[in-house]
Amino acid sequence: MAKPILGYWELRGVAEPIRYLLHYKKIEFEDKRYTADMTGYEGWQKDKFNLGLDFPNLPYYIEGDLKLTHSIAIIRYLGYKHDLTFKNNEQQCRTMMAEQQSVDFRLKLKSFAESDECEEAGKDKFLKCVQPMFEQWEKFLGDRKFMAGDDITYVDFMVYEALDLYRLYHETILEDYPSLKAYFSRMKNLPELQEYFSSSTRKPWPIFPHKAKFGGSGDPPKHLGHDRLFEIQIL
Repeated sequence: MAKPILGYWELRGVAEPIRYLLHYKKIEFEDKRYTADMTGYEGWQKDKFNLGLDFPNLPYYIEGDLKLTHSIAIIRYLGYKHDLTFKNNEQQCRTMMAEQQSVDFRLKLKSFAESDECEEAGKDKFLKCVQPMFEQWEKFLGDRKFMAGDDITYVDFMVYEALDLYRLYHETILEDYPSLKAYFSRMKNLPELQEYFSSSTRKPWPIFPHKAKFGGSGDPPKHLGHDRLFEIQIL
């Protein structure tokens, strides 16, 4: 059987947690990326209605005769298939809440990054605005290893990615949240993810579409290249 195909734009976006999961489970797949230019756009338009997708969109995931679109549907499917989901009712509730909250959490930063307020003058206001969300995550996680409990689930890749995006925006944003900080380190240092992070296939920038004032077409923050040092500091 041919390798699965994950199709998305050439950026992290909503596909990066799916990439994390696939690399974590050591699943060989084709990471098909459409560049954010006319060539990439034309390539996607050519493929869009010729792949047999029920709801043509990016990202898409093709595994044999199975063809999925929408990031949540894809990562849920992979979580269920590869035993990265909840084990009981409590974990189910935690997983579902963390899934939805991580979507809102990431969208909060993306919306700000695409707004006219995304300038240095608006940074303090934004960080103050999202502080309650970080406090909620810290309390929700508590002393658990992962979001659902002791075992990693698909939602951890979503939460980890959202936290990393905030860390890229403000390098020390996790300093006041010891549980989240330890969780972030725990996820980041998973051997399977470390292998992905150090590979040539990893594209850490851009994180958002081209129009974003942060994470889009601009230069990456200087601390993007300091990941190894960051890992050592918070272990």
